[in-house]
Amino acid sequence: MRNLIFAFVVAIPASSYAAPQQVLNPYATYTYSYADLADFALASQVTARVRVKDAKQLKGPLAAGTRPGFARQLVTADVIALIKASTGLPPRIQYIIDTPVDSRGKTQKLKKSESLVFAKTGRPGEVQLIAPDASVPWSEAAGKTVRAVLQEAARSDAPPVIDGISSAFHSPGSLPGEGETQIFLHTKDGRPASLTVQRLAGEAPRWNVSLGEVVDEATSKPAPETLLWYRLACFLPKTMPQQAVDGQSAETIAQINLDYDFVLSGLGACPRSRASQR
Repeated sequence: MRNLIFAFVVAIPASSYAAPQQVLNPYATYTYSYADLADFALASQVTARVRVKDAKQLKGPLAAGTRPGFARQLVTADVIALIKASTGLPPRIQYIIDTPVDSRGKTQKLKKSESLVFAKTGRPGEVQLIAPDASVPWSEAAGKTVRAVLQEAARSDAPPVIDGISSAFHSPGSLPGEGETQIFLHTKDGRPASLTVQRLAGEAPRWNVSLGEVVDEATSKPAPETLLWYRLACFLPKTMPQQAVDGQSAETIAQINLDYDFVLSGLGACPRSRASQR
């Protein structure tokens, strides 16, 4: 067997082989969440549905560093569907993955199983998984979610990557309990994004998100398991950063924090099932 460069799945000469860091069981029994699949799909160069044609256990130098209870396997798989690719992909690919062994030391049977793999390109015919667990057992539901994420991300008006809060301000209304809080978000590409919380007498508070220079009050809060929801629920800080409200009164800051908590509550949690993200 030819030698492989490997950092989860890339081929190297055996003499310079480096074992992967804590390879996880890609066939764990937990269910991958929307956030798990979005994490994978958005970070990968290649997303493909594959069927395993063959899996051979690697031994000797090529298996150096494998964790106890795991076996290193070279997987040869046929590409059933190419969902995302920065370059072309041959109909058959290879990658390396560590899988658990049973009490008798037998390797997990991968042959004929189907998976979604999230990878970057390597040498011709080889791909490198983007994470130790970036091979997900195929299901129609997982495939549908991944396609939806990638379709939204490809749109010209796709929501930006949100990586913090720039500033936040509160303006009290004319009646007690009324007011408006504006929270300006920091985005990776510099596009504007903001949150607005409005409180009016006799009405339930409401919040909106705007992705333009002008705050659009008609923009409702995003539906769960959409790309905008993911950008907000999974990446907004859990508390308001102090630097975003510096220089304002304690009373104003308390109201901003209250309104920010209201937004986070409206978004709900961003559950991740992957063991590496817990």
